[in-house]
Amino acid sequence: MKRCIFLSGLLLIWAAVGGCSTQIVHVPIDPYVTHDLASRPIRLVAVLPVVIPDYLVGQGGEVISVEITNQFMTELANRRLYDMTGGDQVREAMQEAYGNPRDWLYEGNVSGAIKIGRKLKVDGVIFGRVKRYIQTNLAENEVEIEFQLVEISSMETVWSVRELMIGKGGSPTLNEPVTTPTSNQLSQFAVSDAGQQLSKIYETGGPIEVSTVSSREIWGYSLLSAGAVATVTAGYYFTLSYNAYQRYQDAENSADLARFRSDVQDYDQMWMIMGGAGLALLGTGTYLLLTDPSRGYAADQPGHASRVAIIPMAAPNYYFLGCQGRF
Repeated sequence: MKRCIFLSGLLLIWAAVGGCSTQIVHVPIDPYVTHDLASRPIRLVAVLPVVIPDYLVGQGGEVISVEITNQFMTELANRRLYDMTGGDQVREAMQEAYGNPRDWLYEGNVSGAIKIGRKLKVDGVIFGRVKRYIQTNLAENEVEIEFQLVEISSMETVWSVRELMIGKGGSPTLNEPVTTPTSNQLSQFAVSDAGQQLSKIYETGGPIEVSTVSSREIWGYSLLSAGAVATVTAGYYFTLSYNAYQRYQDAENSADLARFRSDVQDYDQMWMIMGGAGLALLGTGTYLLLTDPSRGYAADQPGHASRVAIIPMAAPNYYFLGCQGRF
C-alpha cells in the first residue's frame, strides 16, 4: 500500500494577541516620588480639575478636563489613598482664587494649587495636566497626562506620575477599515495606570520603577516556547507513526495489519495536529517579536529606556488546519 500525501494548510496571523490591527502603546515613565514619603502626614486632599493646553480651547477642552478629573477621582476613591474634600468647596475656593474657576483650566500651576489648598485647609492638593491630547483621523492618536500631589505645609511636590499612551491603527485586514483607539480610550488607560502606580508607590513607601518589558515581547517568547514544545511533541508522534508504519508493512497476519494500521492513523492525527499547532504558535510568536515597536518610542526623560508596553485591543487569532491521512 503506497503512502498518501500529508496536506497541511495553515492560514495564520490575522491578529494575534498584541498583533491586532488596533493597539495601545504605553510608554513607561518612572514616576517622581519624594524620598521621605512615609513621613509625610497627608490625609485630606483637594483634587482640582485637570489643566488643559491652550490648543484645546474651543475644542472640547473643558469636557476633556471634566472627564479625566472624574476618572482620576474615581481611581483615588476606589483605592482609598486619601480623604477628599467636597467638590462644592473646591469650586468655591477656585472662584475666590481666580474669580472665574474656568481660568484654572488653562492657567493652573503649583502656586495656584497651593493658594487654593490653603483656603480649603487641606494637607495636600492633587491636580493633573494634559501635556498632549492628539485626536486625528489618521492611524495614530496620543494622550499624555501628568498628575502630582503638592503638600501645602512644605509647598513641595510629593509625587508626580506621568502617563503617555499612543493609539495605533494597523493595516486593514481583508475589507476591514483601519481602527485607531480614540483619545478618550487612551485617557482612560492613562488614568487607570496612574492609579495603579500610586497604589504601588504607597505599598512600597517610596520610589518605584515602571516595567519596561513589552507585553508583546512576553507573549512572543511565550508563544515561541509553546510552539517549540508542540513541535517537539509532533516529532515524537511522527517517530511513533513511522515505526508503526514499518511494523504494518512487515505484518504477517490480518490482526497485526489492523492493529498497526490503527496505530499509524492515531499517531498521524496527533503529529499533524501538534505540528500545525506548533507552526501556528511559532509563526505568531515570531510575528509578535518582529513587529514589536518597543524601540519606536522614547519618553523625553533623561536616561529613560526606549521601551514600550503594548495593550492590544484584542481580536482573536485564527488558523485552519487540514489533514489527509495515509490510508
